Amino acid sequence: MLAKLESRYQRFIRDNNLKSSKRRDLIFDYVAKTNDHFTVDDIYGAMLKTDPEIGIATVYRTVRLLVDCGILIEHTFGEKKGFFEVIDMNARHHDHLICNACGKIIEFQCDTIEDDKQRIAEQHQFKIESHKLEIYGLCSECQQQHKTIISQQ
Repeated sequence: MLAKLESRYQRFIRDNNLKSSKRRDLIFDYVAKTNDHFTVDDIYGAMLKTDPEIGIATVYRTVRLLVDCGILIEHTFGEKKGFFEVIDMNARHHDHLICNACGKIIEFQCDTIEDDKQRIAEQHQFKIESHKLEIYGLCSECQQQHKTIISQQ
């Protein structure tokens, strides 16, 4: 997957007549190797360790470029904007469980949901172009903390 992302990135840079940039390449390398959801602040913090002179604006511009070239997708989970993840064209579709307490994001795949989605679309003669499913609640760790707090009262 890394080679495909690198190729897509280099092609986008070339096709849009953009200059080569060490900082942009550094951000791309970090993002391409990241498996979790992340924010611009996460990337910025990681980049400061490598390049203390990097500016947050450079990170924002590069993330927007990576979205535009199809390497990243941006998610808005409820009121929380600006979560990103690398687009894996070979991966199966996944949905998200989001913890209201700590913000943890859990990806899951469910064939039943995918089958039901298709069946419902067919029933309504509807052509699906995309969908997202976000389920909000409490992760197991926060449920345990909640139980502990209640038992101490």
